[in-house]
Amino acid sequence: MEGYHTPLAAVFAGTITRMELEHDGTHDNIPAYNLPQNERGLVHITGRNDTPSAQRMGIAWSVRDPDGVVREAYQTWESWPYTDAGNEHEFIGGRFPFDKAGVWTIVVWLYMYPDFPTLVDSYVGDLCSVKVVVGPPEFQGFAINQYNKV
Repeated sequence: MEGYHTPLAAVFAGTITRMELEHDGTHDNIPAYNLPQNERGLVHITGRNDTPSAQRMGIAWSVRDPDGVVREAYQTWESWPYTDAGNEHEFIGGRFPFDKAGVWTIVVWLYMYPDFPTLVDSYVGDLCSVKVVVGPPEFQGFAINQYNKV
């Protein structure tokens, strides 16, 4: 049919290139291990634009504590200027406390094109393990042997 052109479908491609957990002034790769209980964490996720043109990238993640309770639900789209071809953009969430010992998990989704969000990469797995912090040596073994009711 002359004069009629079918638009090419846009192809979106991106990769999660770095996942870090900031805590106590340090950055560990995700998953991180043996974090002391009661520190505060901050998730950093970096995505790369694998298309030949600038794209607007978005991110969403959900952090769950060892009991399965959502402790951080984060989502955002990058603002102008958008990420050029082959470049990366870092997303940083909010701080939350590691107040429970055990394995914390995270689900991450990297998107492109906010008008019709297209999933380009994801991660599902452990965020970190948190260990119980034992008090100073002078309080270890501290116990109450008896008490009086008044």
